[in-house]
Amino acid sequence: MLQSLYIRNFALLDDVEVHFSSGLNIVTGETGAGKSMLIDALQVALGSRASADFIRSGREKATIQAAFDLSGLPWMTTRMEELGLDLDEDQLLMLSRDISQNGKNHCRVNGRLVSLSVYREVGSGLVDMLGQHEQQTLLNQDRHRGLLDRLGGQELLGQAQEVKEIYTRWREASRELKELQGNAREMARRLDMLQFQVAEIEKAELMEEEEEELLNERLLLVNAEKISRLAGEAYESLYGGEAGDTPAVESVGKAIALLRELQALDPKLEGLLGNLETALYQIEDASREISSYREQAEYNPERLDQIEHRLSLIKQLKYKYGSCIREILDFKESAGAEIERLSGHKERTGDLKAVIESLEQEWRQAASRLTKLRRKAAQQLAENVGRELKHLEMGGVEFKVGITEMADLSLHGGEEIEFLIAPNRGEPFRALQKIASGGELSRMMLALKVLLAGVDEVPTLIFDEVDTGVGGKALQAIGEKLAQIARGRQVICVTHAPQVACFADNHYLIRKEIVNGHTQTFVEALEQEQRVEELARMLAGREITEVVKNHAQQMLNISANFKK
Repeated sequence: MLQSLYIRNFALLDDVEVHFSSGLNIVTGETGAGKSMLIDALQVALGSRASADFIRSGREKATIQAAFDLSGLPWMTTRMEELGLDLDEDQLLMLSRDISQNGKNHCRVNGRLVSLSVYREVGSGLVDMLGQHEQQTLLNQDRHRGLLDRLGGQELLGQAQEVKEIYTRWREASRELKELQGNAREMARRLDMLQFQVAEIEKAELMEEEEEELLNERLLLVNAEKISRLAGEAYESLYGGEAGDTPAVESVGKAIALLRELQALDPKLEGLLGNLETALYQIEDASREISSYREQAEYNPERLDQIEHRLSLIKQLKYKYGSCIREILDFKESAGAEIERLSGHKERTGDLKAVIESLEQEWRQAASRLTKLRRKAAQQLAENVGRELKHLEMGGVEFKVGITEMADLSLHGGEEIEFLIAPNRGEPFRALQKIASGGELSRMMLALKVLLAGVDEVPTLIFDEVDTGVGGKALQAIGEKLAQIARGRQVICVTHAPQVACFADNHYLIRKEIVNGHTQTFVEALEQEQRVEELARMLAGREITEVVKNHAQQMLNISANFKK
């Protein structure tokens, strides 16, 4: 349950800390004193939208801290563990949030900085809030199904989830089939084009290093005459010799002969002689290689024409499929894979039709089970709401759940759900949103909250002026009903009605004062005598007489006897 709420620089709340207890906590005060600010601050502490507009004028940031006792809530302990967060031995959870003017907001769980999404996950399920806005959900027919399913229990919720999952698979398969059927002509064109492209590449029989080799060979063929001339001159210089020139082989050989004579005189020249002999062998080898190279370097116009045609083909393929042969080959592989996929679309179409038919049958069976559970839950809900409305001075109102079957498959089952009421006996049932007054909506939602409290595990329920539009005996009935709920849940209720406030186990007064020229809001826990004064104010306004005070005391006595 909510143990305390600390608020600093939030709207008119300058520095306020409120300690709540179990049972029924009532918050009262003059109109405009800031009762709803307290609820707004708690919502921000639980992760709702926050903006700089909440920050008190002249301040840089606002801070809200909410402390919760998680004792007896094992599901919260599990959630904290799943989120990687720790709880202390006292099972205390501290949610803290800072709102800054610069837009930088900080969220902390037990002092640890966390993201807003994690922060919201931690706070979800701790508080269920019912205000005038939440009452309007009863006017939205789409919300009726969810309320019925929640009140129907886990079996119904599980069956609804099964129907939703089957429908989701059916819808996805139907979407894929529609795409396949709608794109059949386009896929045929695509398949023809891909097959042509792959055939064109395969016909070329490309090799990855082929282009570079062809370019090198073409260079040699184009320059064959020059290569032959230069190679011939090199050979003559080394080995052949022209008129008047001495070839290198002959010159080196002469030098070797001279060194041999010198070596006979000076043995130290043996190494030098060896070097020259090695050089002679190398020159002779080079001469032979050059001679062979020169013989191969001849102009071949037929081969050159073949190379030019091959390079032209490669250029065309590069223009279509990639910047190099490797990319062309990669394109062929990916196109082949797509051909395989497209070629199997007929088979896939048949498979999808079979899957869709099977899922439709599965959905109808699951939806039929869901309908039976909903009809059972609807009957039980009508009885339970009727009983609660009778306690809330709406005994003449009849309530039932309208169930209209649908032929088409849907995400939420095979029927539409709508809450219907007959305001007076003998009148026909009509849609709730068409005829219910504000006071009837308030009590209707309160009745549903009473029933939901029996199936939900939310430890704290908050009612923000749910008695608006209600008067007379109905207000006392609302007070009694809130007191009943508070026996098993912590209840916090903001109210203007003394008939409701007198049932409080803990009563808080919110008031405004001018301090140093600025309006501030204060929250005060009332003692017994102060409660009499506050109830008297709520009953009579400015003129508080002893008669009014006695009336207030009688209201407290009556409520105390009721709670006993």
